[in-house]
Amino acid sequence: MLRILIPVAAMVVGVAAGVFIGMRRRSPQATESDSARLSSGVAYARMVLAHLGNWSAAITRWTTGIVRHLPDRVGQTVSRIRRLHKSAGASRMNKEEDLPPTGNRDGQDTAESSQNQQTDPSGKSDRTVDLTGLNCRARIGREPKGDTWQTVLIVDICGVIEAPDDGHDVDLKAALSDVTDRKGPALPALVRPKQGPINRTSQFTYQTQIGRLCHQHTVLEDWMAVAQISPEWLVLPRQGHRELRFDISIVSRSTGEQLATGTCIGAFENIEIGYLDIDDNIQRAKTLAVGLAFSVGAANNALQEPEINVIHGWVRTNFGSGDASEGARLELEQALRKTAAFFLRGGRLNLGDICKEIVEIAPMVGRLDIMDLSLRVAGAKGQVTAADIRLLKDLAQWLQIDRGRLRTMVEKTLPVSMHQSEDAEMILGVTTEMNKDEVRHQLNREYAKWSSRVISSDPAIRKQADQMLNLIADARTQYIGVNLSK
Repeated sequence: MLRILIPVAAMVVGVAAGVFIGMRRRSPQATESDSARLSSGVAYARMVLAHLGNWSAAITRWTTGIVRHLPDRVGQTVSRIRRLHKSAGASRMNKEEDLPPTGNRDGQDTAESSQNQQTDPSGKSDRTVDLTGLNCRARIGREPKGDTWQTVLIVDICGVIEAPDDGHDVDLKAALSDVTDRKGPALPALVRPKQGPINRTSQFTYQTQIGRLCHQHTVLEDWMAVAQISPEWLVLPRQGHRELRFDISIVSRSTGEQLATGTCIGAFENIEIGYLDIDDNIQRAKTLAVGLAFSVGAANNALQEPEINVIHGWVRTNFGSGDASEGARLELEQALRKTAAFFLRGGRLNLGDICKEIVEIAPMVGRLDIMDLSLRVAGAKGQVTAADIRLLKDLAQWLQIDRGRLRTMVEKTLPVSMHQSEDAEMILGVTTEMNKDEVRHQLNREYAKWSSRVISSDPAIRKQADQMLNLIADARTQYIGVNLSK
């Protein structure tokens, strides 16, 4: 406070003195006696000092008001600056964290690791950083990807690294596992394949170069980001909120020796389906497939032994009963007998809803396998009725299998000799919605395919080819009005 008031007072006195001297020099009474001049100057000085006193009092009151409120205002300003710095730091660390979430992101950072919580293998945690060993933490961040942002898993480390010598080159390795189920074993994250199925033995491991350590004994007192892992590189076991364990190691680039290790746990919201979820969906789809197969067998209100045998054989192959215990196989056989009894008593299922669920959980290859089972059940009696064909068409539509692919499967599994009625759409691919040119083009393709098979060495194929050529000729007459026999 004195640093402010002393310069102000000195300025006031200096100004007053200057004004007094100047007025004395410019006074019109300069030719009068010295006493008159002195009296006039003193009076003027008193007037000036009175005004300056008033100004000084006003300045003092203003300054006192500022000083009174200064601590509060300074405190508010400092708090605001700290918040801005914290916000800016969080924005830099989290890569525009206030943007709308994308990818595998649900709007919040990791729960434990974002608070610098350290977790050791024994399950105990400590919020303090131990500078006698290696510490690590995991958090959610963002990085630009074209015009958008993508979520990344950021790994930070601090603590001590002991190297064999000065100037040693080191790498970082990170292995991820899912420990959400604390009571069960840790489930590894797997490498996401560029194409094809997931390799269940390919565990995901991240490795990157850290650089050269200047000293043999290196102490990292502050957190340092050393890895950014994209969720697109890996597949987790389950979908939804997961707790991931990061096993971190600093290794010598020359020898591969581990120089320091650390473990931390971070939360992650996985929006992708996990590999165990895929297994569950496959088993669920297979279970639903059994219901469809029994429904196809009972389409004519009769479920016969050949149809039941086809279903039992498919179940034994797809549910792994060959490797199961005797008790498990007996339990499976009992379940199949109960299901068959349900349909024999006239039980029915909502096939549309079942197919809808299958489409949601099964890929196209699984749906085709289910369709193939239905076709083989339909042909188990040796004949296919018009009701069977209608049901198979409906199943293909509900399973989102196009008619062209269905026709190919029918041609292979249900030859034309099995059909009690000749369905031109199912057998030849001709529909009433086609115009004559489209029908002619489709029949020409079928004729070219089957005319080359009449000379096959297989009698069954020759017989089927003759039947198909006769059907093609009838279809030309029916749909185009052309009779090739004339």
